[in-house]
Amino acid sequence: MLFSSLTTIAILLLGTEARYIKRSDGLTIRSRYPVAKQALNDIVAGPVTLPLKKIKSRNSALYSFVTVPNGTTVSIDALKGGTEFSAQVVLGDSTVELLVDTGSSDTWAVQTGFTCTDFQTGMPISEAVCGFGPVYTPSSAFKRIPNETFSIEYGDHETAKGVFGTEQVTVGGITVDQQIAVVTDAKWSGDRVTSGLIGLAYPALTEAFSRNRTRTPYDPIFTSMFKAKLISNNYFSLIIERNTSGPAGYLSFGGVPPIAFTQNFTATPIIITTIPGYPKAVDFYTINIDRMQVNGKPIPSSGGSAIEYIIDSGTTLNYIPSAVARAINAAYEPPAKYNAAGEAYVVACNATPPALSVDIGGTAFPINPLDMIMQMTNDTCVSTWNDGGPSVSRDLYILGDAFMKNVVSLFDVGAASMRFAGREF
Repeated sequence: MLFSSLTTIAILLLGTEARYIKRSDGLTIRSRYPVAKQALNDIVAGPVTLPLKKIKSRNSALYSFVTVPNGTTVSIDALKGGTEFSAQVVLGDSTVELLVDTGSSDTWAVQTGFTCTDFQTGMPISEAVCGFGPVYTPSSAFKRIPNETFSIEYGDHETAKGVFGTEQVTVGGITVDQQIAVVTDAKWSGDRVTSGLIGLAYPALTEAFSRNRTRTPYDPIFTSMFKAKLISNNYFSLIIERNTSGPAGYLSFGGVPPIAFTQNFTATPIIITTIPGYPKAVDFYTINIDRMQVNGKPIPSSGGSAIEYIIDSGTTLNYIPSAVARAINAAYEPPAKYNAAGEAYVVACNATPPALSVDIGGTAFPINPLDMIMQMTNDTCVSTWNDGGPSVSRDLYILGDAFMKNVVSLFDVGAASMRFAGREF
């Protein structure tokens, strides 16, 4: 996952990953295997547990409102003008907002009395300046896991450290006994809303370590829900809305949100990450795409088996191969220009984006022009298609929120498959 910072031109997309493996833009990442496979025959929709904003259906047989029961849907909130997304989670007796991240696996929150350090100066700062939301107080049912610690360093050098324990965790009415990380020490710059993070990736990305620093993977919250038979289908889905005046999106466990979308899902396998330095196992929601097309023309080396992308709700922008980023950004009118200091393509706020599609599993998913430019300040905008490093470097690339706003993303853990359905354009 990558967090975003509006204090600089670059959106610093920091990973809440497990192991500290650096990529060219400072992302840290991690790895492992999927839960037991299960074939997916029917995709069902879940009842809404929080109020949903009704969306008008397009006059097409492919668009409708889904009301089939089964699954639980949670609304998510937008932070920082829609650049981060959170869900309300109950940890024991504490209700907190946690960032929703499909690019990592740990669920964690800061504890009452935590200490904080400014991640830029290294100087101690108060809880208020640190910028977390309400703190978590362990309940009487909390059970500390001895000799097991939690430690993450993010790409912008933010860190979170603490201990592990089991606690009752409730999301969207589903309650599960879950291993969580309790953060006691942080080097952070928060949004004053969220208290931590809820990770939805594979067990391999969990950040638990024994006393001798041996990794001790455990079941993340979604895995725990399915194993406890609290959801009947081994998949979850995520919708990120463009208009954040209402709910910023929906997270549905065991189903899909009852929102208008193209019901013909396209599937593509979740693959084993083969980037050097990563374990040869399924870890992220990593996929291959067919290609990207700009103004109807395929972009060379944008897809195929040699280029790996992760689907990451914790990343605001898309991080793509350098040559592909140059091709897309050159097609803006006027063209977007790369700013090395800001590590972003700066573009005129009134620029006209090119027609762009991401082709997956034989289906082209067009990108709405509204998701092609992000405004940082009153007069500074950046392209959402950023340089993720040259393809020859074998980097792991990211399709983040700017892509995910255009699709329903279904994370089919049971079938080791990502499924996408187009949204109304």
